[in-house]
Amino acid sequence: MKLHRVGRLDQAEAGYRDCLRDGESEAAAPLAALLLQQQRYPEAAGLLEPLARATPDNAELATNLSVALRRSGRSAEALHAAQRACAVAPNSVSSWNAFGLAALDLARLEEALAAFEAGLRLAPAHRALALHRAHALRRLGRNERALPAYAQVVQSDPGLLDGWRGLASVQAALGQAEAALRSRERALTLAPHDREVALEHAVALLQAGQAAPAALRLEALLRADAGDAQAWAWLGRAQLRQADAAAARAAFAQAHARDAHDPVIAHFHSALSGVLPEGVESGYIRSLFDDFADRFEQTLVERLQYDTPARLARLLQLHDADAATTVLDLGCGTGLMAQQLARPGCVIDGVDLSSRMLEHARAKGVYRDLHAAELIVFLHASSAQWQLVVATDVFIYVGDLRPVFCAVAARLAPAGWFAFSIECSAGKATELLPATGRYRHAPVRTVHELRAAGFAEITRESVVLRLETGEPVAGELLLARRPG
Repeated sequence: MKLHRVGRLDQAEAGYRDCLRDGESEAAAPLAALLLQQQRYPEAAGLLEPLARATPDNAELATNLSVALRRSGRSAEALHAAQRACAVAPNSVSSWNAFGLAALDLARLEEALAAFEAGLRLAPAHRALALHRAHALRRLGRNERALPAYAQVVQSDPGLLDGWRGLASVQAALGQAEAALRSRERALTLAPHDREVALEHAVALLQAGQAAPAALRLEALLRADAGDAQAWAWLGRAQLRQADAAAARAAFAQAHARDAHDPVIAHFHSALSGVLPEGVESGYIRSLFDDFADRFEQTLVERLQYDTPARLARLLQLHDADAATTVLDLGCGTGLMAQQLARPGCVIDGVDLSSRMLEHARAKGVYRDLHAAELIVFLHASSAQWQLVVATDVFIYVGDLRPVFCAVAARLAPAGWFAFSIECSAGKATELLPATGRYRHAPVRTVHELRAAGFAEITRESVVLRLETGEPVAGELLLARRPG
């Protein structure tokens, strides 16, 4: 034990093992602690499991076992061990931390947050607990609360790399691109040779509008490791920002060759190669909006002057389509359209691929039911009927509209209404713009697809949907009716 305390770990380990061979069972616990120090987690777990079974009231053993099990990839067992430790010693800070970390690994985020906060009530200045609490808040999507939590952590310990990385992630999620870049710069000074930190810094440059410096950083990373699909993809995005479509096409081709299953890479690779993807790209849309959910309304409404829900609601009023008492909001997002339609006696259901967007929609309190599903799958699986189906800014993420229109028609009540928006293409065909990753549809062709799906009484209204790099985006609102 003296050797252990002064850091002569190899000699200490040999001594502990001699003790065990001589029948000194008390050597097992300190040997396990030494193995934890050396990150030899499966070995530590092997020693600790029989000890913990033999002495179930020993909170320290249970806590160490939780750490060893979690680090060995056995998170469910780790959580059980930590729960036992907390029950035996509810005033043990390390036990609550172990409980929270195991719950975090299992995505039991509310339990993780509660455990970290229980530990902080015992030790308010505990930095690891404060950092882990901030991580839990961020993963729960509570970025407004995570922001000051991370800020307090890095203020108390400016050298904490994970604190700066977490703070930058939350700032980016809240649309604070310049602040996120400053935090990424601090992280890079703390870990200048860490490739992941360097990639995050390059992405922050791009998100802060510095495409050329971002591209230079990404090219340097790729010279060191040309196999990094994500670095190639971000380089492609940086080149798109610089209007270099040929270079972006080559970069996304490299990314796709290295990771053909990444939905974001596949989407932009298709956009740049001119081959429209088939079906609804569920993985791409879910990834996009889970990341975008917390700043969606601020970005769209405040910065891009988006008011399509209000415009569509006025179109419905003009045609008395707003009298519907049952409404389905396709691709409901955070609930902006439902807010326009909500009134006494009207029930609104919503469906969206992004669970994070649905959390924001649920908080508005205007929906009867919310469903996390791909819209065509949901429509085919449902047996319900609605008097009105709406979809705002949904079909900019769908290339082939006819299957959607047919599925909507099957779920509309007789004489029911279908109202939606599209971005308008420059010609007669559907376009997938590489710069935005969004689809633009030809209005005449859209009307043709509606009629083919059985709709009648089709009304069109030209609108400006939002701003894009300061320029208006041309679109149309369409209102169609299923025959009675």
